[in-house]
Amino acid sequence: MNTTIGLCYIQLILITHGICILMGAPLLTDIIRTFLFSIYIVLIGFTPVIISLKGNLNDIYNFLFDNEFYLTISKSNKHFFMKYLVWGTIIGAWLGALPIPLDWDRWWQRWPITCLISSTLGAGFSVIFTYLWLWIRKNQKYNEDTE
Repeated sequence: MNTTIGLCYIQLILITHGICILMGAPLLTDIIRTFLFSIYIVLIGFTPVIISLKGNLNDIYNFLFDNEFYLTISKSNKHFFMKYLVWGTIIGAWLGALPIPLDWDRWWQRWPITCLISSTLGAGFSVIFTYLWLWIRKNQKYNEDTE
């Protein structure tokens, strides 16, 4: 099982690296930074999903993109958290690329500093918003039951 999880990490890092390059990351000049950024994205966003689904890449794909699989796997809050942690990390990284082409020539505009910061913020905000969403839903359900 540990080998499967390790291979899943490697596959997701390579997939993330390829997606970063397809989305505009430097192909040859900053390949090490792009690879390290891919490692960071997989570690911060995908680790709970990889461990929970035991490194099965098909299950991870279905978990992230197929709502029917999500509903059949579990209705627990942890899967809700995990799904939106991944999406918060990815959307945060994508939004972090916005200030890079601006003509300010600041040190923090270098690839991938803004994407690292915003992916971390995206992951953090997704956890906070998911928690608030579940808390509000729980209170609504409780209020409906008492009426």
